[in-house]
Amino acid sequence: MPAQSPITRIPPRTRTAAALIACASIALSTQLALGQADPALHPTAPATSAIAPAAAEPKAGDVPAFDVASIRLSTDKAGSYLRFLPGGRFSGESWIKQVIQVAYGVEDYQVTGGPEWLTTDWYFIEAKAGKTDASKQEMTAMLKSLLADRFKLHVRQEMRDFDVYDLVVDKSGAKLKPLAQGEDFHCARDNTFQCGITNPAQLARSLKYILGRPVMDKTGIDGRYDVLLDFDTYEYSGGTPPQDYNKPSLEKALEEQLGLRLVKAKEAFPVYVVESIERPTEN
Repeated sequence: MPAQSPITRIPPRTRTAAALIACASIALSTQLALGQADPALHPTAPATSAIAPAAAEPKAGDVPAFDVASIRLSTDKAGSYLRFLPGGRFSGESWIKQVIQVAYGVEDYQVTGGPEWLTTDWYFIEAKAGKTDASKQEMTAMLKSLLADRFKLHVRQEMRDFDVYDLVVDKSGAKLKPLAQGEDFHCARDNTFQCGITNPAQLARSLKYILGRPVMDKTGIDGRYDVLLDFDTYEYSGGTPPQDYNKPSLEKALEEQLGLRLVKAKEAFPVYVVESIERPTEN
């Protein structure tokens, strides 16, 4: 077993521990809305990683598009959602970088470049396909077309190396408690950093917001579990913990509570560089 590398601390920022956890919660809720967050729903599927491969480009001359679409600027700054709904409908409210992420089938750190408003301006997007039985794959291609048509988005794809962490099973073995069929998770405010995590793949996605770099699920563990991880989040936010706050480091919590650990690694993945984009005309 190779020696474990220490976890790199990201520089303290103005974000609080609550803000870090809120970012992870938004990402998890978005994944749940998109049907991406729980590989246990597809038992034969391999464990997923925290970096996504690029989605396939549509064939030349075959560019699907929504029949109708409405785009309006939003004043909200929390509670994002992007949903592919029955009847060929798409409904969303989010910042545009996240819409690009979903349209191209990649994670947030695989989209780079572009103006600052990609992450600060939120939009309502409502759209409907001509086919009431349009698949999620078809509507994802339509969302890409909408970005090109209404936002004049132009991107360039390239490969880049990422510093990542591999989430692996510790030498002592995993300590995950399985959830019975229909059983809900048992999280509470004081026993985990985020509620709703039921497998290592979701945990990896959430930890990327704490660690500031991608986390790859290399545990090989499928199924549904009561994933409770309670650690010192203030160590990463740079905030001041409350008096008598005594929680373990992330490394120690992973090992003792879940039987997992993080190992430094590098991975090469596609990145979409935003070369040009415009604010849309609202309708």
